[in-house]
Amino acid sequence: MTMRSAIACACWVLAAGLAFAQANLPKPMGRVSDFAGILDEATKAELDGQLDELERKTSSEVAVVVVKSLDGMTVEDYADRLFKAWGIGQAKQDNGVLVLVAPNEREMRIEVGYGLEGVLPDGLAGEIIRDRFIPRFRENDYPGGIRAGVARVVQVVERHQVLTPEELARFNQSSSSGAPVFFIIPFLGLFVAIGFFMIGAGVRTKTGFPLLFGSLFGGMPLLMSFAFVARLSLFTLFPFALIMAVIGYRMGARESVRDAFRPKGGKGGGSGGGWVMGGGNSSGSGSGSSSSSSSGSSFGGGSSGGGGASGRW
Repeated sequence: MTMRSAIACACWVLAAGLAFAQANLPKPMGRVSDFAGILDEATKAELDGQLDELERKTSSEVAVVVVKSLDGMTVEDYADRLFKAWGIGQAKQDNGVLVLVAPNEREMRIEVGYGLEGVLPDGLAGEIIRDRFIPRFRENDYPGGIRAGVARVVQVVERHQVLTPEELARFNQSSSSGAPVFFIIPFLGLFVAIGFFMIGAGVRTKTGFPLLFGSLFGGMPLLMSFAFVARLSLFTLFPFALIMAVIGYRMGARESVRDAFRPKGGKGGGSGGGWVMGGGNSSGSGSGSSSSSSSGSSFGGGSSGGGGASGRW
C-alpha cells in the first residue's frame, strides 16, 4: 500500500457518483431540445431561427432544453452538468446560455457561461424568469412562456451591454437567493474531513474498518455536496478531501494511531477481532473513467461557472 492508494480510494467515492449522474444526461437535438414534447413544430422552428440569427451576429450560443425529469438532481446541478457536457458557447469565449425547463418538477434555470456573466448577471436572469417565463408557465402556457423568455434572453445577449455596478446591485437586490452555500460547504466539510482522514489512516494501517467508516461518513456528504453546488464542491471539498486523506495516511505511520486502529490479539495469542487487511501489494488500478463526450453536440465547447438564476412556479 502506498500513498497513491489513499488518494485512489478517496477519488473512487466521488467518481462513482459523477459517472452515474453523467450517464443520465441526454444528447442535444440542436439549439432547441424538447425531450418532454411540449413544443409544437412552429414554436421550435421560431426559436431555432432566433437562436441561429443570434449566433451568426454575435457567435453566442443559446440552448433551450425541456426535460421530462431532473432525475433526482436539483435544477442547478442538472443545468451545470448539462452545460458542461454539451459545451454550450464558443470554447475560448464561453459565451453560452442554457435555458432549462422541467415542467414535471415545475422548475427552470438560466445557466450563463463565463463570458456572458457581465451581460446577463444572476439578478437579470432572475428577473427574466419571474417576468417572462413563470407568469405563462403558471397558466400552463409553456410554448408562450418559453417564447417570451427566450426572446428577452436573445435581446440581452445581442445587445451585449455590460451592466454598471449600480445596475448589478439593483438586480441582485431583487433576485431571490438560493440555498445558503456558505453554510452547506463548511457543514459538509466537517464530515468530509473526518471521513477522508479515516480513509487515509486506514490505508496506511491496513485496517478495513476506517476505510468503510470513512467512505460512508465522508464519501456520502461529498457526493451530496455535488447535488447542491457541483462546481464549488469540485474546487473546494474535493481537494480538501484529498488533503485530509494524505494527512490521515501520514498520521497512520505513528505508533499511537496504528495501535488505535489495529487491535492487539486476545488471550492465547489469537488475532483480535479487528478487521485488518492483508499485507500483499494491491495493483488494482481501477481506471473506470467514464468519458461521456457528447459526439452529437453542435455546440462550441464553452463552459459555465455556475452563474445564472432558478425559478419555481
